[in-house]
Amino acid sequence: MTHNRLTKQDLKEDTFVTTMINAWEYVVRHQSAFFIGLIAVIVIVAGSLWMSGARSRTRTEARTQYAEALAAFRNGDLKTAEEMFKIITERYGNLEEGAYASYLAGKCALEDGRNTHAIEMFEGYLDSAGKHPFFRDAAMEGLAVAWENERDYAKAAEYYVGLADGAKTNSFMEAVYLRRAVDVLKLAAQRDKAVELLERLEELATGTEKRDIEIEINALRG
Repeated sequence: MTHNRLTKQDLKEDTFVTTMINAWEYVVRHQSAFFIGLIAVIVIVAGSLWMSGARSRTRTEARTQYAEALAAFRNGDLKTAEEMFKIITERYGNLEEGAYASYLAGKCALEDGRNTHAIEMFEGYLDSAGKHPFFRDAAMEGLAVAWENERDYAKAAEYYVGLADGAKTNSFMEAVYLRRAVDVLKLAAQRDKAVELLERLEELATGTEKRDIEIEINALRG
């Protein structure tokens, strides 16, 4: 039994063979551009993998340094902890650890009695609190305390009122923040504002506490 040989015409009419031949001829004619494109793809893929690995390494480093700084803070070594938190903030400010480190550096400064430095760090944290809000209320309270320590009672009242109006995690503390705001406003000799807040506080109070607030309001009004 003999096999029929394919003629040139048969080859031309074979779609698969024709397509492969055309593709090969195209590659041969454009081999320089083809290999340049292939190299470009390889470079892009390799770059993406490198960037992904670099981000992973950066996050691991941030977490490690953050954990070390927290350990120093918990052990009462505030000076060391503060310096470590500040370094983390500078290096990893765009990460969660960097944002939280800014707040914790402020807390170290506040506990060490350096109010102006604490204010700077707390305000720095609040600038990024939109993305990382966990310490938002704590930072505002820290600012209120720092300004109160600096005897800028009106400024302290602003933060206490801000917490009373819109605390994210401590909404149950509304009455406490209102009372603190009233107390510092009285120190600032701003009786009218203190009365306004006392009237809000009165609505939240019951029993003898409500009666005491009424007495306080009358006394402030003279």
